[in-house]
Amino acid sequence: MKIAICGAHGVGKTTISKKISEKFDLEVLPDIVVDAYNMGLEINEGTPIETQTWLIGQQMANEKTRSDFVADKCIFDYYVYAKALGMDDDVVSVAKKVATKTHNYDYIFYIAPEFPIEDDGVRSTDPDFQASIDKTYKKFLDDLGINYTQLTGTVEDRMNQVLDTVSQ
Repeated sequence: MKIAICGAHGVGKTTISKKISEKFDLEVLPDIVVDAYNMGLEINEGTPIETQTWLIGQQMANEKTRSDFVADKCIFDYYVYAKALGMDDDVVSVAKKVATKTHNYDYIFYIAPEFPIEDDGVRSTDPDFQASIDKTYKKFLDDLGINYTQLTGTVEDRMNQVLDTVSQ
């Protein structure tokens, strides 16, 4: 089973991914954004093209080399962030092609911002940046007719929504 959790940074994707991982005995894909940050690559509002293309390649490799997983960041993220950051049209175009042509998820769960961003020392805490990413994400999913389930509420509420969806 391949599960993608999508949405802007700071919405609780990692938390719900860990819960899903425990429930279904699925590997959570490595957090390559944290890996990039730890390598000294610039992320967030200042992400350069070089970092973005590295992230796309790493995410694609992680998703293509595993048969079952939960992704707390998915291949869609890298198009959405490139678009929201106003990156070069060529990068945005490639990121969109990769996102739309390579994903193969059994379930896609989307989380919109509901709570203040917790500062993890890595990701941006700017609510306007988060809102911009969220708006771009929602437009991407809706414009392409990507089937997803929106998760809302507490971690327990969200997990119940996941279980309801997967059991159908």
